[in-house]
Amino acid sequence: MRLLFLATALFFFGESYAAPKTTDDKILLVTLTENGIILVGRDTVNVDNLARYIQERLFKSYMGTGKMHDRIVVAQSGAISPDMTANVVLNEIRNGQKRALAQISVQKFRKPFENLGSRQQDKIKKQFPVLFQELQGQTDTR
Repeated sequence: MRLLFLATALFFFGESYAAPKTTDDKILLVTLTENGIILVGRDTVNVDNLARYIQERLFKSYMGTGKMHDRIVVAQSGAISPDMTANVVLNEIRNGQKRALAQISVQKFRKPFENLGSRQQDKIKKQFPVLFQELQGQTDTR
C-alpha cells in the first residue's frame, strides 16, 4: 500500500514540476532607434555590416541547433526615424536573408539555390521560411 502511495505521489510531483511545453516562435528582433542606431538583440550593428550580421546570425543558429529563427521583426523605438533609413535597414536585412539562403543551399545541396530542382527549393522554403519572409512595410513602432 505504501509503495502504491509513494509511486502515485512521485508521478504527480514529477508532472507538476515538468517544464511547460511551449510553441513560442524564435524571433530575431531588429530595432531601429531614433538616433539611427541598429540593435539586433543585445548587439549594436552598423548599417554597413547589417547584411553580413543577419547572414551569420541565421546560419549560426542553424548550425548550432539545426533550426533557424522563425521570423524577423523590425521595430522602431522612440520617434520615427526617416523612411529612407528604415528602407536601407530593410534592404540590408533582405540582402542578409539572400546571403544566408545561398550559404544554406551550398551547405545542404552543394549548389546555389537558383540551380536546385523545384523539390529541393520547396524543401528549403518549408524548412527555412525566415529566408523568404517579406519585410516591406513591416516596421512596428515601440
